[in-house]
Amino acid sequence: MKGEIAEAYADLVKQAWSGHHRAIVPRMFKTKVGHFASQFLGYHQHDAQELLSFLLDGLHEDLNRVKRKDYVELRDAAGRPDEEVAEEAWRNHKRRNDSIIVDIFHGLFKSTLVCPACCKVSVTFDPFCYLSVPLPVSHERTMEVFFVYMDPCRKPQQHRLVVPKAGKVLDLCIALAKHTGVPAEQMMVADVFSHRFYKLYQADEALSCILERDDIFSLSSPAQPSPAQLYIAIDWDSDMKKRYYDEEEAEGYVKHECMGHAQRGQPVKLRECVELFTTVETLEEENPWYCPTCKRHQLATKKLDLWALPEVLIIHLKRFSYTRLAREKLDTLVEFPIRDLDFSDFIIKPWADMAPVPHKYDLIAVSNHYGSLRDGHYTTFARNKDSGQWFYFDDSSVSPVAEHQIESKAAYVLFYHRQDRIRRPTTACTPNPRPPDAGGGPRGDSMEVD
Repeated sequence: MKGEIAEAYADLVKQAWSGHHRAIVPRMFKTKVGHFASQFLGYHQHDAQELLSFLLDGLHEDLNRVKRKDYVELRDAAGRPDEEVAEEAWRNHKRRNDSIIVDIFHGLFKSTLVCPACCKVSVTFDPFCYLSVPLPVSHERTMEVFFVYMDPCRKPQQHRLVVPKAGKVLDLCIALAKHTGVPAEQMMVADVFSHRFYKLYQADEALSCILERDDIFSLSSPAQPSPAQLYIAIDWDSDMKKRYYDEEEAEGYVKHECMGHAQRGQPVKLRECVELFTTVETLEEENPWYCPTCKRHQLATKKLDLWALPEVLIIHLKRFSYTRLAREKLDTLVEFPIRDLDFSDFIIKPWADMAPVPHKYDLIAVSNHYGSLRDGHYTTFARNKDSGQWFYFDDSSVSPVAEHQIESKAAYVLFYHRQDRIRRPTTACTPNPRPPDAGGGPRGDSMEVD
């Protein structure tokens, strides 16, 4: 990128800290980003984490101290001690990647693959710039349905139902039958659009074909076919319609008592998300692993562990879930600490003859996403490194906030700073007397970030 991303970002930072602007429109910076990453061209909405990932990669490439990247042959662990393999992996990474971005943001994973056929174990160590941690996914979904009785004198009734995500339309009818007393087999389910039936669903159709935005109606039908009835349709002018037809009354409905009981998901702790991240999983059929012993692609088990953490730890909460059954945004409340986030229990790197590196972090910023899969709005919480005061950034509006306001269902990307590298409020910046992480792991020794 020949330094263009770094220069554009530097100009943006200078503007932000010049004191001459109440708000900044980063038009030139966005143009430069779009020049190197076409997905960010135009005015479509994009993912903040994807932009952050591109920006860090771009800054790294522009600021890389390595001008000539030598070919590095990756060796298998072959039973060697983890410490030796990890040090070799980090050394090879630094031979091709050596920038302030690496110093501050890069950590090291341990990846373990086990072949289910021959039990071949493959261990590799890979650098990372952020942690993308999964959220616990519920196997149920909440749906709102309008039930229309056979009796024309009864108004439609709105219901909120909990059904299995992998269920069928019949499961929706069974759940509705418990509320209405009408047998499930006497129900029809339809998608209504502009006051017309848009689609009739069959009982064996998957519920995943019904989207959150669809207006779903269930209509009771007679157990036995009824005699045909003759109706006459006539045209009438708007004045006659207003006189004899109450449109508001015709569209009226009543709410079932279940509508008063909001389905609130249980909050989860950030620690639970990290535990899910380090849980053993089986590879999917679309992404098998080639076993060098079996000479075949296998659905191996995979486990990720944290070996070394960076100075600034970025945690991406994977709120956007894409599965065969559904695509959704998870609005689960993730409880995360403002101070003293301790990763000691997750680090598997042994500390035999050396002082352990502290793994406690304090929160310095949060990127929030409000909205759905298709559209939304981003805001930010950030802590002033000099005063310790938190601020809320919403487009051109900035306001101070209390710490208890930071945690919300909108939290999307968390930024943590390791405590031993934080410059405390009202304290002058002094060199860090502590030696960098021994054993060839990630280190940060170039700048203070908050």
